[in-house]
Amino acid sequence: MQIRSSRFRMIAALACALGAPGALHAQSQPAVPAQHLRSIDADEASWVLDALRREQARLRDGRKAYFDLSSGAPASYDQNRIGPRDAFVALDLDDVWQIERKSRDGEVFPRYQLTLMPDGHNAPIWTVDVTMTWPRDVMRIIEVAMFYGPPAPF
Repeated sequence: MQIRSSRFRMIAALACALGAPGALHAQSQPAVPAQHLRSIDADEASWVLDALRREQARLRDGRKAYFDLSSGAPASYDQNRIGPRDAFVALDLDDVWQIERKSRDGEVFPRYQLTLMPDGHNAPIWTVDVTMTWPRDVMRIIEVAMFYGPPAPF
């Protein structure tokens, strides 16, 4: 039986932190620098990244994942030859440059946009649009739409 109580998770996290000083603080660190968060706080950004990583792990392990997935690129880009599932699984979520909340606070299906720069500035980037839901205190992905294209012209 899986326990989903937020109180239980909080107690477990506090127990872990008492047993290993700094563990709770390390978990709450954003994967994206604060100056690259737009209309979203560090905790919410971490939840989004954790949900994406969890679904990547499911697909890598051959387990089922239930969300819509699409991927694209300009026709002449080699990235357009890769299927959406392979592109998503290969996506390095450590290269996130920016996470932006595209929907208002409190929406049932919040939307986010991640910008990833796998090869640094002045190289093609991934723009990843994510739609999620919040059933029973667990973020679940509804849709991921990825586009690989040229960097912004600024």
